[in-house]
Amino acid sequence: MGESESTMKGFESKGSDASDIPKDRRIRVEGYDTSLYEYDLKLALKKHFSSCGNISHIYVPRNFQKGILKSFALVEFSTEGAVEKALKLSGSAVEGGWRVFAKETPFTRDYIDPGWAHVSFKHFSSVRKLVVSGYDTWLPEIDLQIGLSKHFSSCGEVIVFFYRKAIISIREEGAAEKALALSGRDVGGWNITVECVTPSAASKRNFPTCSGAPPSMLQIMKKMKKKTTE
Repeated sequence: MGESESTMKGFESKGSDASDIPKDRRIRVEGYDTSLYEYDLKLALKKHFSSCGNISHIYVPRNFQKGILKSFALVEFSTEGAVEKALKLSGSAVEGGWRVFAKETPFTRDYIDPGWAHVSFKHFSSVRKLVVSGYDTWLPEIDLQIGLSKHFSSCGEVIVFFYRKAIISIREEGAAEKALALSGRDVGGWNITVECVTPSAASKRNFPTCSGAPPSMLQIMKKMKKKTTE
């Protein structure tokens, strides 16, 4: 069995993967800049199509040889009638200055990303995690994710998630130093402050560096570090 066939078989065996979603619950979208970070594209698509129904998954394949995204992504819905609504948004402007073009699509082996199997440890070893505060907690989570991702975008590839406070994951050499340089700056009324920074996966340190953070945040970061190394 070839690599593409074995990859496809493994992909189809997982109940939550794209291959198991009915055709009438999935759309293929194009029109974005392939140099975008995957997470930023997912946030933009999630916000743009959120009015159509519940989005269960967004799949963005990569061109690993060129180090960019492929020119299409899949948006999957868990609610009936969502695709019809989403198709009506084809050609509409997305926040960020580009137009999205959508069409209904089946799943094919062309959507598989075998390149992930060859990603080296170095790809992940530069990831640093930060605990930040100072943002408007009353805003919807998607808007917080977009705002924080935009704020730290100059530091590297960003992912934002929430566990009591906002956790920023950044992948790029020197990301922590760049992020700390942005700490305390006013961003449209937000005073974003970096409270804790975890060491890189390649570091011999096994505990985060915290400045003025309560003990509870230190424990959170230690737990995150433990899960990363397990």
